Amino acid sequence: MSGTIIASAITAAITAILTGTIAFLIQERRLRRDFALDREKLRTEFMAEQVAKELLESDRWEKRSFDAIKSRLGGFSDDELRKILVRAGAVRFRGQNAEELWGLMSRNRSDL
Repeated sequence: MSGTIIASAITAAITAILTGTIAFLIQERRLRRDFALDREKLRTEFMAEQVAKELLESDRWEKRSFDAIKSRLGGFSDDELRKILVRAGAVRFRGQNAEELWGLMSRNRSDL
């Protein structure tokens, strides 16, 4: 009888170890994949901020329309693009006919 109890205990321990190991490996892969996706998203947003800042630093314009910026920085929803512009140091202005304009704060302090 004690041999049966020992065999059951060993079987339960082996099953628990295998189940735990498999669950750990699956979770580790999922976390690695999610981390890689998050890193790529952050990299994309950082590059978009750099592009937005360069567009707004152009000597030709102190302010640019949201539509002009959006046409050059595709792939983002309107609100995502607005957040990117703010992180790049831009502020929003209203032009003629309530047109949405964006310009760097550093270049447009007199209009604030």
